[in-house]
Amino acid sequence: MVLGAVSQSPHTIVGLGELLWDRLPGGERLGGAPANVVYHASVLGDRGVLATRVGADAAGDEALRLLGERGVDVSTVQRDTDRATGTACVSLSSAGEPGFTFDMTAAWTGLAWTDQWRGLLAAVDVLCFGTLLCSQPAGRDLLRRAARVVPAAALRLLDLNLRLPYTTDEAVEAALACANALKLSEEEARALAVRFGVVDAAAWLVENRGLRIVAVTRGARGSLLYTAGGRLEHHGAPLDAPEQGADPVGAGDAFTAALVHHLVRGHSPQRAGAAANRYAAFVASRAGAMPDIPEPVRWQVRRGGA
Repeated sequence: MVLGAVSQSPHTIVGLGELLWDRLPGGERLGGAPANVVYHASVLGDRGVLATRVGADAAGDEALRLLGERGVDVSTVQRDTDRATGTACVSLSSAGEPGFTFDMTAAWTGLAWTDQWRGLLAAVDVLCFGTLLCSQPAGRDLLRRAARVVPAAALRLLDLNLRLPYTTDEAVEAALACANALKLSEEEARALAVRFGVVDAAAWLVENRGLRIVAVTRGARGSLLYTAGGRLEHHGAPLDAPEQGADPVGAGDAFTAALVHHLVRGHSPQRAGAAANRYAAFVASRAGAMPDIPEPVRWQVRRGGA
């Protein structure tokens, strides 16, 4: 177990960082890694809370309306009268992998530390954030403040998301310094191995940085989970009848939400990894980062995957 005794009650999962409208080849859809995670956390029965900033504009109104209707707690989202709600232009490679171009002047880049956020984070079970938040000095400072008030028992999970040129070495180091858990792709794991001059970056981070768990996602080939107890491999789950227009956008965030759903309940890494892979495969079979999730899929993921 990663955290304490087994518990089935709802937990508070906070996503700190960007809320965006993803401009995909097929149209606009709501996204942003922290927003995706808390949407899926809410789907799975936890209290997903978004700590972000949107413009005082129609795009911000619509984003908050949609998230609220889908069960996300948006009561702490800040509004900005000077900057617009965030956007990201998404392109898909020939292999179906997404690439992103962000508006780095958008409202989410101006997050402000408040007493409301301090109170929220002081009672959180999981704080999820990414390196994009640390791409600017103000974001790094805000994350450090957040990490200081989060309970010691909570997971502070970094989704590495190396989006060049937005994530510099300084951003990566600042984000890692605030994390006790990490989710990254195998490409990002190789990049960290080069950075630290090691063979296996995930194992090195657990041993030398004291991370509680490192999850390395491998697309259709599943994932690797590293803890102080060793390495666990999961071979992935097949896509169930992909719908027309399906894309992998948001599958990694779905993986994160399912993983922490089980870890904070004291479930084994084996159970958490199986659920995370199953859920990510389903989301990859649908279009967009926040698809509707049928109740049988929710039940299976909460049960522990397959």
